Amino acid sequence: MYQSVDSSKESVSTEKVESRFRDFGEAASEFVRLVSAEGGISYRGEPSAVKDNLNLMKKVFGKWSIEIILSTYSMKSVGFGDLRRLLQGISSRVLSKKLKDLEELGFLERRVVESKPPRVRYTLSKKGELLAKLGEPVILYLRNSME
Repeated sequence: MYQSVDSSKESVSTEKVESRFRDFGEAASEFVRLVSAEGGISYRGEPSAVKDNLNLMKKVFGKWSIEIILSTYSMKSVGFGDLRRLLQGISSRVLSKKLKDLEELGFLERRVVESKPPRVRYTLSKKGELLAKLGEPVILYLRNSME
């Protein structure tokens, strides 16, 4: 059933939303500083850290990886054919390789479904779900700031 929004309710202003994102960004930066200090991880500022961060991002978020992670997160469980239809332009060979890479990185779980013929379903692992959840504020910020 469709519910209309009561126009008498106070709407959230653009400035208020931007302020919330700035506050969140500051809190996230503080979180990164604390965790990196506790773990002894150099996360930025040094050329070697920049290189390591770029290599890590390329490995995890290479072409098609974001699309696969977001599609799987949104749909909870997807088959190979589902992904091929969703990700127009990806070849079967590339999709198969990307799925294997994401599984090896621990972001996806592969399950064979007993049927004739056997089918495969992919879901995000706990690590993959956390990655997708951490990306949600970024997506929300981009959607909000690009309108």
